[in-house]
Amino acid sequence: MANYALWAPARPWRVTASDRLMSEDLQLSDHRIVLCGANGTLGRAIARKLADEGTHLALLGRNIEAMKAVADGLPNSASGRRHLVVQCDLGQQPSIDTAIDTAEKDLGGIDVFISAAGASQGGIFWELDDAAWQRNLEVKLFGTLRILRSVSARMTQSNRGRIVIVAGNSAEKPDPRMLPGAAANAALLTIVRGLADELKPRGVTINAVSPGPVRSPRLDALMKAEAERSGVTPEQATAAFLERSGVRELAAPEDVADYVAFFASNLSSYLTGTSITV
Repeated sequence: MANYALWAPARPWRVTASDRLMSEDLQLSDHRIVLCGANGTLGRAIARKLADEGTHLALLGRNIEAMKAVADGLPNSASGRRHLVVQCDLGQQPSIDTAIDTAEKDLGGIDVFISAAGASQGGIFWELDDAAWQRNLEVKLFGTLRILRSVSARMTQSNRGRIVIVAGNSAEKPDPRMLPGAAANAALLTIVRGLADELKPRGVTINAVSPGPVRSPRLDALMKAEAERSGVTPEQATAAFLERSGVRELAAPEDVADYVAFFASNLSSYLTGTSITV
């Protein structure tokens, strides 16, 4: 379990922009949403947020048992809301196409597609070989490209839909020890901005949410590895990371999920090709 005490002291209560925004009725009830990457820290928070909003979810992922565990923990799963689990390998286009076909058929259509898949390895630049870069880019960048290809083709045929990509603020502010992920995020934001012009006349919006550092077991492990490489304590590695990132504290996964839900909702009808940094 992650030791969140490493990251930041508990925040004092305050009303944030997220609090004000999410007090609005997002009108997402009964929307049919496909979520890729629901078994990660951000993916689970997004799934819970969307389930709370009364949506029908199809959770896509390679580890079917992990996805079932996420679905079983969602609110409203036994009250007529449909939370499906569909196996999907982002490394294989046929697997992706089959998964999207299954989700579309079982949900009766797709109103929103969200990609929260992909994680990246940290390390010193000259110690990361080609294979490490390829592993990091494969899921976050190429996996997202493959599933975008499948989803966008279907949405343009129906002339409606919303696409939300979870990228990362490292695209704009890369950490020198996490460059593969930063490169993947920068490429994804470029695709979001360019693809928006292709999709807009066809009634489809595409936007990105770019989280800064988020509390998670994965970040906990990265900081421990960085501490071992640098000969410092995990607390010191974390403090240095936060200073480089220009933040005083880490966001909670729920903070990110709020803005993903915003882009999935009708409140974002006139936004496309943009990114919100959380």
